[in-house]
This record gives sequence, structure tokens and C-alpha cells, in this order.
Amino acid sequence: MPKFKFVKTVDANRDKIFKIITDFENLAKIFPKYFKSLKIISKSGNITKLQEDLEFLGKKLSVTVDHVVEEPDKHIVIMLDGPGKDTRFEETFEKVPEGTKITVEVDLVLNGKFKVMGFFAKKKIKSKMSEALDEFAEVAKND
Repeated sequence: MPKFKFVKTVDANRDKIFKIITDFENLAKIFPKYFKSLKIISKSGNITKLQEDLEFLGKKLSVTVDHVVEEPDKHIVIMLDGPGKDTRFEETFEKVPEGTKITVEVDLVLNGKFKVMGFFAKKKIKSKMSEALDEFAEVAKND
């Protein structure tokens, strides 16, 4: 399946944006456009397992996801079920003079009827994730 990477520099403090992105208890309140609900299933060390109801690219999904938080600069998301089972997002956050350089590496795995759209979805996913990062940055700047 497609692997891709994108880099975006946002005008926001790294620690603030990292805190927002890894605040699982409040993420659905802060970003209801993407997260309809989040429920923590378990937490062990730096791994939090969540049940997420989300909307992305016009699709509503209910998935179980592991979030691995390596403070202060790495967040890994692994989809455990659903049409994106085994998809992995690795986000790194680097302090730069302009704010924060965010690098997202995606190993996209699509299953079932979604498998056919894998290569076509890459561009849309990159665009939507870039838009979402801008929104996270705005919240961090205004927090």
C-alpha cells in the first residue's frame, strides 16, 4: 500500500501543539469536525488505546487505535481495526525558528472496499491532514 511523507511548518509552539494533539480526553471537544467521540479503553505507560468515532474525507469511521506518545516530540498512531487496519502514522514535532516543523510519515493500509481507492486516496489524505494541522496550529496559537 502507499507510503508517503509530508512536512509542514506551522507558526505555533511545539510543546503547545504536541500537548493538544495528545490530549485525548479533550480532543473531541476541541476538534468536533474530525473526532465525533473518543473513549479511552486502556492506558499502559506511553500507549493509550482509544475507541474513536471520526469523520475523515466525508466518511464516518469507528476504529480502535493505539496512540504511542514519546514526549516531547513524537506521536505514533496505529489503527487496530476498521478499513485502515494496520495503517501507521508517525508524527514528529521539531522546534524551528518559524515555530514547529511537523513531519508525518504514513504507511497507509486499506482493507475491504477501501483497498481499491488506496493510491487515489493518498493525495486527498495528504491535503486533509495538512488542513487539520493548520487547525491544530491555530488552536495552539490562540490557547
